[in-house]
Amino acid sequence: MPKLETWFIGAHAVAFLGWAALFASPWIGRRRAVLAARWVAVPLCLLYLLFLLTHLKAIPTDSGYTLEAIARAFDKPVLLLAGWIHYLVLDLFVGSWQAEHSEQSGVGFAPLLICLFATLMIGPLGLLLYLGVAAWRAKRPSDPRNGRHSGEGRNP
Repeated sequence: MPKLETWFIGAHAVAFLGWAALFASPWIGRRRAVLAARWVAVPLCLLYLLFLLTHLKAIPTDSGYTLEAIARAFDKPVLLLAGWIHYLVLDLFVGSWQAEHSEQSGVGFAPLLICLFATLMIGPLGLLLYLGVAAWRAKRPSDPRNGRHSGEGRNP
């Protein structure tokens, strides 16, 4: 089995493919970008599963489900790597959801790009930024340029 650092770099390279698709959505289409990002997440999910299932005994169980137990688990590089892959997968999925939702809610590519970058770099704050942008967009009055009312095309 390759060194953990190799797996770490490989996981980032795979995740980058999904993010690249999302950032390229104006050229490849948002639906295609969302699908690409979600398919890219599959091998990352499998890698996470591999590391987690093959190292279950390394997870401390004597402290219960506490912050101390989680800190001790992350002292083990293989579990830290599994945790990092967990972040990569979930952030990528959130980014794909933003791209999908933005098409339905009328959020343009420029604000989406900022939100995607924020999600890539600072996860939850990027999601919070996107939710704010989407809420602001939903409150805007009708836009006569595109014939769309602010409430049309959004998920309930």
